[in-house]
Amino acid sequence: MDPFLIIAGVVLWLAIFVIIYGVRSFAEERSTLARRLESSHPDGSVNILQPTIRISLDDGFLKRFEKFVTPQNPNERSQTQQRLILAGYRRPSAMRLFYFSRAVLTIAMTVIAAIIVPSLGEAFPLPLKLAMIMVPGIFGYLAPAFWLDRMTRVRKQEAEQAFPDVLDMLLICLEAGQSIDQACRRVSNEIGAKSMVLANEMKTINDELWAGKERARVFHDFADRLGVSDIQAFATVLKQSDEFGVSVADTLRVYASEMRNKRMMRAEEIANLMPVKVAMGSIFFTVPPTMIIIGGPALIMIVRTFAHL
Repeated sequence: MDPFLIIAGVVLWLAIFVIIYGVRSFAEERSTLARRLESSHPDGSVNILQPTIRISLDDGFLKRFEKFVTPQNPNERSQTQQRLILAGYRRPSAMRLFYFSRAVLTIAMTVIAAIIVPSLGEAFPLPLKLAMIMVPGIFGYLAPAFWLDRMTRVRKQEAEQAFPDVLDMLLICLEAGQSIDQACRRVSNEIGAKSMVLANEMKTINDELWAGKERARVFHDFADRLGVSDIQAFATVLKQSDEFGVSVADTLRVYASEMRNKRMMRAEEIANLMPVKVAMGSIFFTVPPTMIIIGGPALIMIVRTFAHL
């Protein structure tokens, strides 16, 4: 098989992956903008966003394979459960679905590669063929973990960007005379236009407070579910304000100001890194093709000369 065809195929698959990823990112950005624009009615009333419809497998079906794919080690199960919570998956079937998808992807991709690779004939040696069969299986085994890491990063980024707005809304509600419980209920309805992640988490806070759970513990669990350092510090500040009898409104006023400044500094840091990133991209995509165009013909002539010798 011509090596140039192999290189062209790899480049083609990479290009398809980049295009799909770019289209997905663009669609998510458009969806976020549309949610912000549609969050309010023309008359100014708030539009409470409907929960997203999600399709999940039946727990009864997954339980049949639980003992085959789910580990029995409590420490490993606890770590996986924590990763699923950080990624936003809190359903009872989330762990079973994670390990089930890992097993199915590993077996399916290995079988597909085992069917396709032998059809290439004698173009590749046997060790390379075995590697080409094993690599898709390894990728299928790691794909669910990569997905969890990506969802965790997305949730953290969205929570970090919208959390200062949550603090401002809580401060406004508290200064208007509402309690912290009433403020959380109001903010959970308002923040959906900015961040659905924080809107869902605030609704969970409301449910736990309504059930009588301790307020300090509720906000501590809220910080653990998102894994954001700013929110963990906020939970600590609320706990200390309760212990020392400090006004929650005064505490939020100072902390909200710090969070706004921190968000501005984070945005300025990203903006300052843009020239460096653009320069690195320009160098990476400009210098190697130029060197290939300039030195490629000479290299081919040298190889042909030594081949004749």
